[in-house]
Amino acid sequence: MEYIVLGMLLTQSMTIYELNKGFEQGLSMIYAASYGNLQYAVKKLLAKGMITFEERVENGRNKKIYQIKEQGVQEFFRWMMDDIDPRHIETLMLAKVYFLGFVEDDGDKRLIIDKILKAGEEHVAGLSEIQSSVDSLELPPEAWKYAKYSLSTLDYAFGSYDFAISWLK
Repeated sequence: MEYIVLGMLLTQSMTIYELNKGFEQGLSMIYAASYGNLQYAVKKLLAKGMITFEERVENGRNKKIYQIKEQGVQEFFRWMMDDIDPRHIETLMLAKVYFLGFVEDDGDKRLIIDKILKAGEEHVAGLSEIQSSVDSLELPPEAWKYAKYSLSTLDYAFGSYDFAISWLK
């Protein structure tokens, strides 16, 4: 969540309300963010010195407008170049592609995409191992009536990652 906030603040300074609107209007397909999650992420970024804010009074209301600091910019681009955490592959893949336009160097863009592809292909290999163990299961016929639905999620995962890999290529 913190890196998504940093990416959003690369575009412009924003209030928490504007950050929340940004999630609702574009990033909700990638990451579900509650107002509380956003406040927590902003608080952590402030504590780490990656963002700052200025207070203004508009229409009689205090507003905090958050801006990214140079340290936040550097941390955001370091994160973009990091390997993908396999526990959060789908969210991270989409978030990094979403913000890929901020990466100026085409070689760095290619490296990021290659890292995402590698993570996706490794994930598919892990799914294949699961599929092999499932194929060797000997369940009684009455158990299959329940298992077939659970196992259908594995089919979905294969389809999803096959699409993601071909999309990235």
